[in-house]
Order: sequence, then C-alpha cells, then structure tokens
Amino acid sequence: MKTSTKAILVATLVGLVGIGGLAKAARAIPMQSAKPAAIEVAEREMSETRETGESRDDLIDANQSAKLRALAKITPQQAQQAAEATVAGKATSVKLENEDGSLVYSVAIAQKEVIVDAGNGRVLSTESLNNEGGESNHVRSSIQVSETGMGDGDGETNDDG
Repeated sequence: MKTSTKAILVATLVGLVGIGGLAKAARAIPMQSAKPAAIEVAEREMSETRETGESRDDLIDANQSAKLRALAKITPQQAQQAAEATVAGKATSVKLENEDGSLVYSVAIAQKEVIVDAGNGRVLSTESLNNEGGESNHVRSSIQVSETGMGDGDGETNDDG
C-alpha cells in the first residue's frame, strides 16, 4: 500500500474516532432546560424531602403554612402579646389557623384558647379548653382565606412562639 493511501486511511479513522467521541460527550452533558423557577424550587424541595425523610404531606403542610404566614399582617409574637394582655398567664402555644375562612392565631394560655385576628391583632374570642364537646364560636377576622387548595381544610400551622 502506498504511503498516501495509508495516510488517508489513518486520517479517516482518526476522524471517525473523534466524531464518535464528540457525540458521546454531547450525550453526557445534560441539556439546559427552560424550566420555570417554581418547578426547579419544587423539585429541589422534593429532593430535600427525600433526603430528610419528610413525607409529601409534610411538604404540602409546609407550603400551606408559608401561604398563610404570607397573608398574616401580625407576627406570632404580636398575637401572643395581645392574648396575654387579655388573659392572665403565659402562652404555651401560638398557631396560625384558617378557621372557617378566617385567618386567626389560636393562642393557648392555661386552660383557655384566645383567638386573635391575624390581620389587626384584635382579640376575637376566648374559649375554655375544657369544653371538649362544645361548638367553637364562629369568628370572622379581617383576613379571609379560601378553603380550596388548603389540603385537608384545617389550615393549621404550628408557629410556637
């Protein structure tokens, strides 16, 4: 075989190997997707959920809690102060809740539950915790929220203060 024919064959072989290597490298590099930021955040949260062992329900509850907290105009600490000013004692828990479409803080003090408007900090009602079978007062806060899209409808979050 002539030297020039050998050179052409070697160049062709090297070219084919090079093209194959480029194709393999191109498949190994993931394509940049045009995912919306919300999807990327949700995927990252789901990944973190799997790593920490939280359930899907925990993630949904956390998302709902964040939505409710974003609507509240006062902090859990302000709700606690308003409740403690109304009922003598120290609060043991503060929960942000969707009570029949009204956004309120439920503050437990001794054997009482104080309902505080999450919009303006006004105390809406005080109930005895001993009244297990009794109906709770239907309160209407300054912030109304929809029951739809809020999971099981209790709309409760735990914001212990």
